[in-house]
Amino acid sequence: MIKKFLSKVWANILFLETIFLLVFIPLFPKIPLLDVRNTWVYIRSEDFIVLFALLTFLALLVKKKVTLKTPLTIPILLFWIIGAISTIHGVLLIFPTLGDVFPNVAFLSYVRHLEYLSVFFIAYFGVRDKNYLKFILGALVLTFTIALLYGLGQRYLSFPAYLTMNEEFAKGIPIHLSNLSRIPSTFAGHYDFAAYLVLMIPIMASLFFAVRNLLFKFFLLFITGLGFVLLFMTVSRVSFVVVFVALAIVIFFQKRRLFYLGIPIAIILALVVFSFKSTSLLNRFSRTVSETTVLVDAKTGSSLGNVRFEDKNFFSDKIVLQRRVKDKEELSIALAETTSGNFSTASAVLPFKFVPDRIAVVTAVNISTGENLPQGTGYVNLYLSPVTERLRGFFYEFPPNLKENLGAEYLMFNGDFLVKKASAYDLSFTTRFQGEWPRAIEAFQRNVFFGSGYGSVSLAVDNNFLRIFAETGVLGFLAFFALFIILGIYIKKVYLEIDSKLAKSFILGFGAGTIGLLLNATLIDVFEASKIAFTFWAMVGIVLGILVLYQTRAFNLFPEIKSLATSKLAIILYLGVFTMLLFLPSINTYFVGDDFTWLRWIADCQNNCSALTSFANYFTSSDGFFYRPGTKIYFYLMYHNFWLNQVLYHLVSISLHFLISVLVFLLALKVFKNKLLSLASGFVFLILSGSTEAVLWISSTGFLFTTAFGLTSLLLFIFWEETKKKYLLILSLITLFLSLLFQEQGIVFGVFIVLYSIISHNNFSIRSILKRRDYLLLFIPEIIYLLMRFSANSHWFSGDYSYNLIKLPFNFVGNILGYLSLALFGTFSLSLFEKIREFSREHVLEVGLIIFVLMIIAFYSYRFVKNLFNKEEMRILILGFALFLVSLLPFLGLGNITSRYSYLSSIGIVFIIVMLSQKIYSLLRISGKQIAVLVTTLMASIFILFHIIQVQQAYFEWNDAGNKTKNFFISLEATYKNYWSRPDMELHFVNVPIKLGEAWIFPVGLRDAAWFAFKNENVRVFEHSSIVSAKASVGLYPESPPASILLFLQDGSVKEVYKNNKFAD
Repeated sequence: MIKKFLSKVWANILFLETIFLLVFIPLFPKIPLLDVRNTWVYIRSEDFIVLFALLTFLALLVKKKVTLKTPLTIPILLFWIIGAISTIHGVLLIFPTLGDVFPNVAFLSYVRHLEYLSVFFIAYFGVRDKNYLKFILGALVLTFTIALLYGLGQRYLSFPAYLTMNEEFAKGIPIHLSNLSRIPSTFAGHYDFAAYLVLMIPIMASLFFAVRNLLFKFFLLFITGLGFVLLFMTVSRVSFVVVFVALAIVIFFQKRRLFYLGIPIAIILALVVFSFKSTSLLNRFSRTVSETTVLVDAKTGSSLGNVRFEDKNFFSDKIVLQRRVKDKEELSIALAETTSGNFSTASAVLPFKFVPDRIAVVTAVNISTGENLPQGTGYVNLYLSPVTERLRGFFYEFPPNLKENLGAEYLMFNGDFLVKKASAYDLSFTTRFQGEWPRAIEAFQRNVFFGSGYGSVSLAVDNNFLRIFAETGVLGFLAFFALFIILGIYIKKVYLEIDSKLAKSFILGFGAGTIGLLLNATLIDVFEASKIAFTFWAMVGIVLGILVLYQTRAFNLFPEIKSLATSKLAIILYLGVFTMLLFLPSINTYFVGDDFTWLRWIADCQNNCSALTSFANYFTSSDGFFYRPGTKIYFYLMYHNFWLNQVLYHLVSISLHFLISVLVFLLALKVFKNKLLSLASGFVFLILSGSTEAVLWISSTGFLFTTAFGLTSLLLFIFWEETKKKYLLILSLITLFLSLLFQEQGIVFGVFIVLYSIISHNNFSIRSILKRRDYLLLFIPEIIYLLMRFSANSHWFSGDYSYNLIKLPFNFVGNILGYLSLALFGTFSLSLFEKIREFSREHVLEVGLIIFVLMIIAFYSYRFVKNLFNKEEMRILILGFALFLVSLLPFLGLGNITSRYSYLSSIGIVFIIVMLSQKIYSLLRISGKQIAVLVTTLMASIFILFHIIQVQQAYFEWNDAGNKTKNFFISLEATYKNYWSRPDMELHFVNVPIKLGEAWIFPVGLRDAAWFAFKNENVRVFEHSSIVSAKASVGLYPESPPASILLFLQDGSVKEVYKNNKFAD
């Protein structure tokens, strides 16, 4: 009997071990068993349990009861091999150059990754029968329930927690949490528990729709709700957001009607929940960016730390030392002396009678709440933060240990300092942005293919994907990502064949939870946390095992992967990756020129500044400026959510550029009906350097929004023509109207869409065109827009934006050639165009003759081209040139050309370039297919390289221009005098820089930039060409107000060259 029982156990040993792992690993505390040198990561009980399970698997493998053949075996082996090569490479070549990495830690880290993925094989081969799923689900529900109850016990019954969040906690000491602590339950930290809930809540919610027993149904609903309560207690912001995404996926596939009904309910609940700001989670959301007072070195603009102010009496019973420093470097040296014990000899005690009445105090260590910022880090665009006052010294508060050693509590530093009001990120984001992520990026850059090896980055990177890139490079990331690709393919191919509602619900819930974990991994190392990693990969094995059991038709993975690699989604991903590679280096480019004007419109609101009032004002009043309410709303939302963090503004611009390249790709699919040519269209659009200004200049974001909405309207109209679904036409009209709200160029999209439709259908009959009521509908949004614009007292045609009727024909032809050369050759052609324009102003008759000759040449060229190209190719040529011309209609009559105006028009040129490339290839095929491919590739490579170099050159120019404005702020603040806050203060600037190459500096916006420096509403700003004229202007007034003349230097900084002596600082 016993032998039979043991035989049955051995026959199902992998299944039993899988059940045990699913219960034991999440629930058993992380108590250390063996120490590891050079790290505070320990070998624990779970490692021995997994080792025992692997030994049984190896025994079965030797006996040929199981094999290594699974759908994920090859990518897992590749991931392991790449990890080994990466680590060997790191230990041999990289680690010797670094001081804080250790080979034994690298080996341990590599072995842990072998261990994590090995449980997949145990679980995969453990699921040998469809009926096993019920037992597995029972174990998951039981484990989930116990974890929730234990978490509640930690909050209300003082159950101990076993944490590994720092070296002391990791020793296995039981900790009793306070009522304000975040709940980790049985996990090593609250982030791990939150990630577990992200995985499990969608599974429980999905099973709710599968079970029939009402009691069990109610129980699943109860623990799902309880899971949300515990997730709230973990106070994990990203987990809280992504779990809703995962839950939405479950409801969408389980009950689609419920999904649509639930959207407004979810929005209302979110508004209600976020109205109660007393909860710890919502407090964390609100404290993501907070306002603080910062002490700044006046000479360098660098921060010294958060500052508070105390009265003199506060120091009556305290000992204060004093020291004079010139800048932050000397300050750092002085502070270093305090730790070495040498400081007392270089200092003197400050008598109480010399203590000022009001003192600025910087604390050595912030209060340990887990949320406050380290001193001097995490500030959002400190240079643009307003100066509130200038100080000649501050008190530095020693940490407690130094107070005892030195016999003093404070140290007074004399020097030149400024006090600023700044916004700052909380500790969580600060450590990512300024510590963990830069170090991980540095590790990745050492070897982009293999990374720096395991153990080359810190224990926490807080971005699992970035960690994989840093440790195993691009190859490791591709192998890791392949695991999810293959899992997704199997789910897609087999899911509909499953006849068990329970199995389908489990797989759906797991898939949604996996998506949640992948999103979670952008801010947390979820796949590095052992309890999560073991549980997740075991469940991957279970899911794939179940899918194989239900699989009725065999399929080859290679064609599926190939199909996926050439799918629209994959092409969009390729465009996204290339966009990041090309433009991400520009995200730190500083604000310039018009940016400050846009931002001041939002920041300098004095009356009725609520969002609704401001938005309504944007639509009803333009104050004589252009009518761009959409752009103003964008800047309002950005400023009030991200303040003056230029990185996020640039990320929006880059994201929009990527989105537009996707829309160009989708439009090209309609034009070329070929994926390769459509991909080429999207790619060429991304790299064209002529319109880079629209992407790199924050003030040009309106062009991007207009183009995005306009192209969306065009695509929706195309879909309307194909399907005749009315909602598509309505959406097309709505997006067309939205395109008008961001930039005046949107006015062309009505004609743009009609022209595309006419040329695409080859229907040039006036009668048939007039019969199309949908064409007429396209102009209704434009009529409404013009009426709104007129009533808002908008700027129309004047100044640089006016037309000269006499010069109109010359401007029209010249600008067409200019924008054409700009699209083809980039900003490189602008200097040549300016020379031609100067020549044409002085030789009008000669230019007229040249234009006539060019028209004749164009006419005969058209006849030649018409014979060279077939009808389809001619259609694309005509379409491309027509879109090019229509896009530029508002600008062709102006007296100059501007890079950003060519952004939309370049789409037409892209279609022409791609079509011509295809034609060249077809002509070269006479010499053989291989030669045709190589020659076409060579020509394309030269063209791509030419434009990429110009894009990078543009980035350097805009970056240097931004550095000049940054130097302007630093130097202006260093010159700051307290009397500058007077209401009658005047600042006179001389030699104001306008442009650097093709990058703007201060064409306008200097007055608004100065406002951001001091927030003085009444300060008057003047610009002069020379110091002489500036002095003359200052002397015009009988009673001269306080005034300062500031000269711009070569690096963008300003130097005070004159001030009246009426006021002393």
